[in-house]
Amino acid sequence: MSGTTGIADTGTTLILTVDQAVTAYYAKVAGAKYDSTQGGYTFPCTATLPTFSIRIGTTAYATIPASLMNFAPVDSAGKTCFGSLQSVGGGSQNIYGDVFFNAYYGIFDASTPRFGFAALK
Repeated sequence: MSGTTGIADTGTTLILTVDQAVTAYYAKVAGAKYDSTQGGYTFPCTATLPTFSIRIGTTAYATIPASLMNFAPVDSAGKTCFGSLQSVGGGSQNIYGDVFFNAYYGIFDASTPRFGFAALK
């Protein structure tokens, strides 16, 4: 979303972003709903998930494959799953956690400071 900032954080597991983007993503997932007991969006584990693309900087886009958007089952039967994309909690700073780094190499330049990324092949 325009106007947000972001950080790459290897200590965070999920991708956290603004509510508008999270809601729009899960609107495309059959059976997805916000589950206050789980603290985020869940969906049937059999659901077909779309990829998730986000602009980083002014021209770069990162696309997280659908295969990484299902974080884990939340029940012992494996019927309901927790999404890898969740709300940042009303803030405006995206947090790119481990799910992001499962799709991209992170390049940290402490001299500037700046961050770059390259797709895993």
